[in-house]
Amino acid sequence: DFTFHPRRKNDTAFIVELKKDEDPEVAINQIKEKEYVEKFKKENNHRLILAVAICYDSKMKEHYCKIEELR
Repeated sequence: DFTFHPRRKNDTAFIVELKKDEDPEVAINQIKEKEYVEKFKKENNHRLILAVAICYDSKMKEHYCKIEELR
């Protein structure tokens, strides 16, 4: 997992979850279930936060990505 804290208050914070041989929805759900976003909500005055899932399919040798807005 990676978290990106904005240096400037107007920038958007985001959390990146990397998975192998999983669907992007699984990664997004992990971000939500583990409440990674709660710390960002306090630090960013409840502004928009992005959940980014990047998944690699080792059989197809392809990457899939999903981005979801969290509030």
